[in-house]
Amino acid sequence: MTPQSAAEVAPLTTMASAMFFGTIIFATASLATKSVASGDWRAIQASRNPRSTALDIRSFSSVFTLLFHSTVFGCILLYAYLCEYHPPFPHGVKTYDRDEFFFLTALLLLASAFTLKRNQPLGTGSSVVDSMSHEGDSKTIARQRSVAPSVEATEILNRDQTEEWKGWMQFMFLLYHYFHAEEVYNAIRVMITCYVFMTGKWLRIIPGPCISFFLC
Repeated sequence: MTPQSAAEVAPLTTMASAMFFGTIIFATASLATKSVASGDWRAIQASRNPRSTALDIRSFSSVFTLLFHSTVFGCILLYAYLCEYHPPFPHGVKTYDRDEFFFLTALLLLASAFTLKRNQPLGTGSSVVDSMSHEGDSKTIARQRSVAPSVEATEILNRDQTEEWKGWMQFMFLLYHYFHAEEVYNAIRVMITCYVFMTGKWLRIIPGPCISFFLC
């Protein structure tokens, strides 16, 4: 059997995705209609909660939340499919303009400068705190001398820093593909390495430059 190209497989995968997400959308619409008809809005309100929780198959609200967000994801894929294969306007030709590319990059840095904020103070004091901890029959004494409390906002590469860093790189990814800027290809590869470095916990034990060397 000869391998099929992506263009030959695309119709099959598109049909499979349409059947899969179509079933989910139909189920979500049916359950939402049932909730509205019965006057029970708890499942709909739970699905709009920005905080994620573990799936509980015995809970109607939890299952509806999963179906609702899967429906949103399916609609996003449908929008991307329509823009790619059935666009309302013909696709334009990518033209690279170095001045415009670096102007938008500088504009990003300028806008980012207005989002700077100071971390929480580490605190002061030179008191010695002795704490007793028991491990089986043995006793250990842990002494903390002038150690700042472990605050997430003061840690290196905390959540705020990594999220902002990844946001900058996503902006550069979009510029790179929009302008087809081939001269910054190596820099984009390094950014992709940094993105994976911050996303995967196990990759944090490997220096980022080493990964960049192999990927570039």
